[in-house]
Amino acid sequence: RFKPANAHMAAAASGDDAEAAASPGGAIEASAGAFLTSTPEAAALNQYWYSRRTMGAIAREVDGAVAFFSTPSVFHALPEGSRAASVVFDLDTQWAAALGARHFCRFDYEDGARGVPETLRGTFDWAVVDPPFITRHVWTRYADAVRAALKEPGGRLVLTTVGENEALLRRLFGAGIRKTPFMPAMHRSSGLPYQYSLFVNYALAEDSPLAAWNPEVPRALFAAANATRMEDDHDDDDDDRGAAAAADASHLGRRHADDAPLTGTSLSFDELLARELARSAAQPQPTA
Repeated sequence: RFKPANAHMAAAASGDDAEAAASPGGAIEASAGAFLTSTPEAAALNQYWYSRRTMGAIAREVDGAVAFFSTPSVFHALPEGSRAASVVFDLDTQWAAALGARHFCRFDYEDGARGVPETLRGTFDWAVVDPPFITRHVWTRYADAVRAALKEPGGRLVLTTVGENEALLRRLFGAGIRKTPFMPAMHRSSGLPYQYSLFVNYALAEDSPLAAWNPEVPRALFAAANATRMEDDHDDDDDDRGAAAAADASHLGRRHADDAPLTGTSLSFDELLARELARSAAQPQPTA
């Protein structure tokens, strides 16, 4: 059920380094490329990096104080001079030493709002959020943490998850949540079996990088990502669903060798949810 990347996507994603360096966001894309080259994804932490183009688009969108929840790649895409007031919230402590307490906060999503230190509460203009799982339980914990971190009112959100979670995001973050024309792509070493959408809670400027189509993603996937929304009767804590999902766990370690960013398949929402529950069940429990 995995959708293989095609030659067109590979060409659109790879680009030319000299051309990227000369573009308005050249410094950002160069930083993004350096991160992807030097930082392998940790399968045990369910890490999937965005493609360089996607990292660059999000990094160009945000400014000021940004809380990067499980999105360290976008933080590292920012030029160093633009990182002054921003913090990475992540379970992976590999960046703790290099970034220091000023720019890194160890974050376990099960802590929810408690994972945001008092000194950082209400201090951020933006939150960029990409949880390791798509389930309601996980998104609810992240939403609690995001609300604690953002300034009120007016905090801006950039969220990535499956399109079927649109209704869930509106329940958690408000009716102002909207899907953008830009759809994120994942780095070539990632193995996500579905296409993500990108959501914000504000009106995009006409020249926003998120207002433009991402040529890495075939347009047919936009229709698929908009086909259904998550309904209230999808209970991600249901033990029966979790047991059924475990039977599909053999697929979870599969990795792509294609050079193009990965964009997804036509899995149903139930199949997506089952796979994510299996991923979550197989996830090592964090230690203090």
